[in-house]
Amino acid sequence: MINPAPPVHKPGKFIETGAWMDGWESKRHNPTYDWCIIQLGFPGSLKGFDLDTHYFTGNQAPFASVDAAYLPQDSSVDEAHWVQLLPRVALHPDSHNIFELTDESEVYTHLRVNNIPDGGIARFRAYGNLFPVYPEDKDEELDLAFVGHGGKVVQVSDQHYTPASNILLPGRGKNMGDGWETRRSREPGHKDHVVIQLGQPGYLTKAVIDTCHYRGNYPHQISLEGALSSEEIPTQWTTLVPPSSVGPHDLFSFDLDPTHVYSHVKFSIIPDGGVQRVRIYGRCQ
Repeated sequence: MINPAPPVHKPGKFIETGAWMDGWESKRHNPTYDWCIIQLGFPGSLKGFDLDTHYFTGNQAPFASVDAAYLPQDSSVDEAHWVQLLPRVALHPDSHNIFELTDESEVYTHLRVNNIPDGGIARFRAYGNLFPVYPEDKDEELDLAFVGHGGKVVQVSDQHYTPASNILLPGRGKNMGDGWETRRSREPGHKDHVVIQLGQPGYLTKAVIDTCHYRGNYPHQISLEGALSSEEIPTQWTTLVPPSSVGPHDLFSFDLDPTHVYSHVKFSIIPDGGVQRVRIYGRCQ
């Protein structure tokens, strides 16, 4: 259900338990209901859900509900106190079933999807806002651009092939589809950029640019600028890294001046191309 890719349909494919379905399908004739507990990638508040039943045309779960719980780190799900977020709702076959909560929820770490009484759900999506947890020691260095620490893309010049928000994700990606790649430019002096609002303003110490999987379409050069602003998209920028060369399928580190506080970073690729990840390390203000 939490596979990031859309569900696929393979008619005629069978396995030991019956027709192969891309999703979660439970056995028939449950006298109560089936359930699945999901640990969220990051703690967060919830605003709505999509219970996607694509390709489940007569075997979809007819009803579903969603509960939530907050579990401190290292706690067992057996200790969870479940709170209902989405009451029992009817699900339509072979479709997105989108439900928006009346009010944004409190912060939770786990969700329980109740499949009532049984059947199939292809994908489950939970929409909301991250609630970053920062270290108590403000001298601890962390990636302030990382999505798990509250970093987000607020502006991008071009994302023809893949979204710029990918550069803030964990890991190094499994292929170029997990990074940010722009279209080929033909105009002299062209460059593409993305503006990152850091999770917290901080003293920046190092930037790491990852071109993993980009072997012939990496940028010729990159540059970094910083700003301290209460605006979502600043207009005044300070150079952090002047135009500098990078190469294929590797990590490139750049030391930054840690004496100034910045809330935003503008990352530019010259003239175009693709990168997998951008890490902006520093200490919270």
